[in-house]
Amino acid sequence: MNSLIRNSKQVRQSIDFTGVENNKIHPTDIDFVFEFDNNILILGEVKRLGNNIPTGQRLVLERLVDNWKGNSIALKVVHNHKDDDTDIPLVDCYVESYYFNNEWSKPKKYYSLKEFINELGKKWKNNKCKF
Repeated sequence: MNSLIRNSKQVRQSIDFTGVENNKIHPTDIDFVFEFDNNILILGEVKRLGNNIPTGQRLVLERLVDNWKGNSIALKVVHNHKDDDTDIPLVDCYVESYYFNNEWSKPKKYYSLKEFINELGKKWKNNKCKF
């Protein structure tokens, strides 16, 4: 299977925010976004096991979810990938918590990211939201 990343070296390059910050306010990123039929929005942030989503980044995720006109959710996905020289396989990550209906919750059981998204597809009755 071909990787979706064309140039892993470029993906690893940091972006220097110097000059576009205002005290603690600066650009943030979202690690992955799925959007289905202008109705479902799934935002995801990937963190190493034990790391938290910084406050500003968490607020951006929450505000985007809260203002989406349809089904939306933000996921905190974690990994325990220890090899800094290889890419983190998203398919091997699991959902540690999610933001839905104005609150962060933990899944009732272990879900890989793929399993969690498949469950959302069933819940929200969208066959495209399945892997």
